Amino acid sequence: MSRAPSQLPLAVHGEVLSTAEARRLGVLPDRQRRADVLHPFHGVAAFCAPLETLADRAWAYAQVMSQLAWFSNTTAAALRGLPLPSALEQGPLHVTVPRGAHTPRATGVIGHQRDLADPTFEQLLLPCSTGELVPLRVATIGTTLLTAATDLGLPDLVALVDAARFADDLSALAEIERMLARSSRRAGAAALRRATALSRAGVRSRPESHLRLLLTRAGLPEPEVAPEVSTPIGPLHPDLAWPSYRVLVEYEGDGHRTNPRVFARDLSRFDAFADAEWSAIRCTREELYSDPSRVLGSAARRLRARGWRTRSRLRSSIPPLAKP
Repeated sequence: MSRAPSQLPLAVHGEVLSTAEARRLGVLPDRQRRADVLHPFHGVAAFCAPLETLADRAWAYAQVMSQLAWFSNTTAAALRGLPLPSALEQGPLHVTVPRGAHTPRATGVIGHQRDLADPTFEQLLLPCSTGELVPLRVATIGTTLLTAATDLGLPDLVALVDAARFADDLSALAEIERMLARSSRRAGAAALRRATALSRAGVRSRPESHLRLLLTRAGLPEPEVAPEVSTPIGPLHPDLAWPSYRVLVEYEGDGHRTNPRVFARDLSRFDAFADAEWSAIRCTREELYSDPSRVLGSAARRLRARGWRTRSRLRSSIPPLAKP
């Protein structure tokens, strides 16, 4: 008959520690190997502590991470709250060290060596799932975007730059310029330069970035991002619009359909746009990521009806830009 595991010291309850630190606090190796102690990485022990979020996992790995290392690529982007494809949000941790240092190797970790201009990282206080703020070494915003550029296609990289600019436009652009000036031939630099040229200030979500790129890729004139529209209920800011033609496009995610308050607000907005003699087009998530032909065709017809002329043929049957 197996014995129940001994009580853990209060000092380690709810903590994530290196196994060496846990032993120093009185948890012997045999006790650390019991089923109620999790080992998310070699040399790390979690004592009744949740490992639910990316910050939880990053904090766990930080217990054994080299002092030279920092979180990079899409891991840094996610830790900074930048939008990523859902498949990448819970992927392996990307950890980078300077050129010549020992590349991190562990299950659940992708190690990199990069020779980049300092500063490459900063220490951020980020919340774990318990609400506790933990210090993590995370790539600077410029380094984040440069390293993430090696993992993402252009539409998602543009969305990342758009989001960074929305958070702090001038600071983000300055950081990108600094990184590109000092790392112009590094991996990801060409893609980041192109994405920055395609990015725009004021874009509020990843789908809106994708929708803007989709419209221009189809051959439509580039829309403005969130211009002010005067309406009977006051100034409104549609997602994308062509003010010269009084045509606009609004992206509607699932929340617009399932939340009664949001749905009612949307009805009020579209009535106000109509009263102000603007032609409004709705684009759903399914249309954006599965079949955008209706939205593209509708936008082209309404623009033409209001004076837009082009000799180019609209690419109304192009595939969606990226998967959600």
